[in-house]
Amino acid sequence: MTTPSAPDSESAFAAARRRYLIAMSLGPIALVALCVVSFAGQGNRVSILPVLGFLAFALILLLFGYARRNSPVRWSRVAAISGVVAGVYGAVGVLSWRDGESRLLIAIAVLVVLSLVPWLAVRNAAASVLARPKGDLVGATAELSFALRDEPDGWFLIREDEVAVRIRREVRRNLDDDHDVATPFPGIAEVEVIDLPGGDEVEIGLSYAITPSAGPGLRIRVDDRSIDLQDEWIVPIDEARQAAEALRSRKGVA
Repeated sequence: MTTPSAPDSESAFAAARRRYLIAMSLGPIALVALCVVSFAGQGNRVSILPVLGFLAFALILLLFGYARRNSPVRWSRVAAISGVVAGVYGAVGVLSWRDGESRLLIAIAVLVVLSLVPWLAVRNAAASVLARPKGDLVGATAELSFALRDEPDGWFLIREDEVAVRIRREVRRNLDDDHDVATPFPGIAEVEVIDLPGGDEVEIGLSYAITPSAGPGLRIRVDDRSIDLQDEWIVPIDEARQAAEALRSRKGVA
């Protein structure tokens, strides 16, 4: 069950997401254009396998970027990865398919442009909607991400209809991108901002236990009768108040 999104929030997020998708498409489109140009001459007709390989990479980058379209906190990282991959393969293509002394300069230009332009454009688009919680994302379907204190690569996620905790080392260890501790909004019985003394181990869901320093946090009481689960999450995040406001807004409670 999802809470209807505020029209202004959803509109602002949709506009930023369009900018992200356009920027993400620059690298793959450039790879496709490079393939077309390199394959246009009769002398290059024998090099069909490298061309098909470049087209496959372009498609993979497009799908990779599209899959992250609702997570603006990841946009810059995804754009950087996609841009570098597109830039490296574009530069290799220039070096492989072009003769003359200028090919090195052209390859460097391709690498720099494809690596930097999408990242800069995406960074701007993400910045326009990531002012939490008073910004444009609170009422939208975007995934809000709050860093866990003293836990590298750990995040508290507020999605359209559920909250989740993700620690990326566990994701990498399990080779499973869905290895999250998650509960849907109907299963959340109470949300409270608390002060943690620090130095004590706290549990987030049934899978994660960390020892954060002193500071603010969230106490989330889970009572999910659909799966007969009762639990208490202690989530150490510096933006606890903002996260609580955003969560209550999306749940439609005061």
